[in-house]
Amino acid sequence: MSSFFHKSALTTLRNAYSRYGSYLSIVERRGSLYLQSMYGGRWNDGEELFELTVIDRAGTRLPFQIEMHPERLVLVSEVGGVVFCAVGIDSVLVRGQGVGLRLIRKTVERMFDYAFSPDGMRWEVNTFDADIKAGLRSQRGTLRVDAPWDRIHTTTITADFLPDEQGISEGQIHLYTSVWRHDARTALNLEEAVAQNARDFAGWLDTALQVPERWRIGRETAALVHWSSVVAPQGHLRRPTMLMSKDLMNRAWSWDHCFNALALARQNPSLAWDQFALFFDHQDEQGALPDFLADSLCSFSFCKPPVHGWTLRHLMQSPGLVDDNRLQEIYTPLVRWTDWWFTYRCESGDIIPKYFHGNDSGWDNGTATADGLPVQSPDLCAYLIVQMDVLAEIASSLGKPEEAVAWTKRADELLVRMIAYFWTGERFVARHALTGARVSGDSALMLVPLILGERLPSNIRERLVLEVRRFMTEYGIPSEHPTSPYFVPDGYWSGAIWAPYTYQIVDGLLACGERELALEVSRRFCEMANRSGMAENFDPFTGNGLKDSAYTWTASVFLLLGNLLYREEMS
Repeated sequence: MSSFFHKSALTTLRNAYSRYGSYLSIVERRGSLYLQSMYGGRWNDGEELFELTVIDRAGTRLPFQIEMHPERLVLVSEVGGVVFCAVGIDSVLVRGQGVGLRLIRKTVERMFDYAFSPDGMRWEVNTFDADIKAGLRSQRGTLRVDAPWDRIHTTTITADFLPDEQGISEGQIHLYTSVWRHDARTALNLEEAVAQNARDFAGWLDTALQVPERWRIGRETAALVHWSSVVAPQGHLRRPTMLMSKDLMNRAWSWDHCFNALALARQNPSLAWDQFALFFDHQDEQGALPDFLADSLCSFSFCKPPVHGWTLRHLMQSPGLVDDNRLQEIYTPLVRWTDWWFTYRCESGDIIPKYFHGNDSGWDNGTATADGLPVQSPDLCAYLIVQMDVLAEIASSLGKPEEAVAWTKRADELLVRMIAYFWTGERFVARHALTGARVSGDSALMLVPLILGERLPSNIRERLVLEVRRFMTEYGIPSEHPTSPYFVPDGYWSGAIWAPYTYQIVDGLLACGERELALEVSRRFCEMANRSGMAENFDPFTGNGLKDSAYTWTASVFLLLGNLLYREEMS
């Protein structure tokens, strides 16, 4: 059997298989394997184009195991195997040895899906719901397609890549929106494609942030999640874009991207800036940023919190990343984004902005919105205070001293109002915007004001540090305190541990001089992610990964916190 089937795998399919730039991925879901498209206009996260299975020469399904490698995916059965290799942005090469590969697309509820052969050799599958076409071509062996026609669509689509007399089958799956261009039909070499992918990933891994050696597997996994989650510029994605995942959450959201920018700042400054600037490419006339982006989607249904000033402050500390030209580029858009909150999310005469939905805070089902809408929450004020401080710094650098003074004054006023309104003497709380009533629940969202550091009075800093300790479990800080009646271990933002606020809390602890506690929070998170993978979130009692199995902001925070500990241990 080919050497493709004998090299050790980096991991099983806990991550989606793809490569840098590609709009295709292979994912394991509901006990089956699927080829998935990042293209298209449906809301569903991830359009499953085909179920993939191994078959023998007679077309009988065979059980198989999955081996995941950065450069290829291998399905191994007792009598042979199938290799997949992602190529470019829209193709996958396939080779079977001793077995065949079957692609299945169920079309019962898909009104216009159909398949046909335009020339008697290659086949085109028009996946109407996914708004993409898939071209299938055999390069060795036989391609056999069953696609019964029923006047307006095909009732089912089954395509088999079957081996020749030597037991080998080779083929290509190619996605396109309009036509399979002639220059994209050239036969591609699998060995060369696999070798190129291996070189590309090795180069990426070499520059990824260093972490302690004991977390080497976590570093490799995080680097693979990053590298394989980037898509090429297309449609609304005007820059190379690191999606949140190429499994379930295959979009970019307008605060997730900031954590990815931070992790890339030293590794790839240009790509880091692309991630940060991505949503400002679509800022609307009022100053709002979209909630999420995909190649064919730009949604303003919600928004996300203004973490961009806090992010930019860190990016400005990375040598060579944010020069005067970039400060000039981002200043006015950041001003407009800041003013949007005070213009459209504040009542006349008030300076405390509101969230209209939990999604606006990024904590979708968190308990800050448990008692109804709209709400006012101290984290939002903290973000805006930092953002206005950063705007003051940029204004000063750009020779705008009067604007710098004005931004500092506004930040100072908001800090005073925030403490008076949200601080109880023991902790911060959120309030219902219409009644001022304290919101129930016990959310870690109330710890986020730690990012203000020494801007907070010492008594508040001390109490927040105690609150962090109160929240801590063996694996870190759950999104809802375990004694809360709202707490559910797999409760999304009402119990699970998440990467983004973990990093913000560590950042705040460092800013408050609480280095040992910051390092301990970092250790617990990194141990958990190294063991459980870069999951979307984690069970606070077991540390097991939950929801999407490979999420880029988790990989980013693992690398950032791991690098913090690496530098601490090396000093």
